[in-house]
Amino acid sequence: MATLVTGGNGWLPSHVVRRLVRAGEPVISYDLMEPDDYLRAFLGDEYSRVVFVCGDVTDRERLRNAAIGHGVTAIVSAAAITPRVDREQREPERIISVNLGGVVNALEVARELPGFRRFVQVSSCAVFGSVPNVTELDEDSPANAANLYGITKLAGERVALRYGDLFGLDVVAVRPSNVYGPMERVTPGYAGATELREMLRLHFDGHAIAVASRDASYRDWTYVEDVAEGIERAWSVPGPLAQRVFILASGEQQPVGDVLEAFRQHLPGLNYRVVAEGDANYRVDRGGPGPLPRNDHARDVLGWSPRTSFGDGMREYLGWIAANGPQ
Repeated sequence: MATLVTGGNGWLPSHVVRRLVRAGEPVISYDLMEPDDYLRAFLGDEYSRVVFVCGDVTDRERLRNAAIGHGVTAIVSAAAITPRVDREQREPERIISVNLGGVVNALEVARELPGFRRFVQVSSCAVFGSVPNVTELDEDSPANAANLYGITKLAGERVALRYGDLFGLDVVAVRPSNVYGPMERVTPGYAGATELREMLRLHFDGHAIAVASRDASYRDWTYVEDVAEGIERAWSVPGPLAQRVFILASGEQQPVGDVLEAFRQHLPGLNYRVVAEGDANYRVDRGGPGPLPRNDHARDVLGWSPRTSFGDGMREYLGWIAANGPQ
């Protein structure tokens, strides 16, 4: 038995790979990117226990050969392109091919694997898009994704669940919220940055961070290792499960002011200030907190809830940033 993680060398998936290896699972990381120095350092002693296969999820035959050749009985489908608008405009077909076509390829491979246990589709709370006039989101809330990332994540999870119904596959989908933490770096699928890293780039370029308000840009920041644990639970909890889609979120929101205070606490020399709108070098979203993603189903069915407080998570994240830079 072994688990194949698509996109396993990337940010969140590398945490999943490490958790599965530490749990004693043989892991195959299937990724277009070769392991880099960050991944080697992050995995440490576990690095030698991972099988790394360089391949594209759009190449079904190579994916199939990797799965069959290593006796795979579970797949965590995490490979994705997380594009900004400029990349959506440049590469729409490529984004759809990876984010949706790659899921289909992994599902087709899973159908062929003897003794297959479970398929975990890593989706995103980006599937919700804009949901006005609500204060909370759960797995049954309307999905109004408008950009290619959210659209393809929604389509990927629904296709995966339908494959489960059609072909008797045990399929679970997880929707992480706003992830933050170590190993966020440039990869073939992820050339942008979270809002945290965008602000940190200003600091490391020698600028004070200037925002128009501290009471703005509320986000449900969930520590990456907690999200990885939620994915591990989705992979391991005995099934079949009556509930198959799970939000992985912290259950609380922080404004940009709390983020900036954490920056200042853990990064000596970091300065920020509140300025007029026209003088800001980082744009914040006005309007107060948005809908709060709820993690009730993950808690009740998977036995998961986030372990890491925002303060502790920021300390760990900023320690990694201080050592490695904001990329």
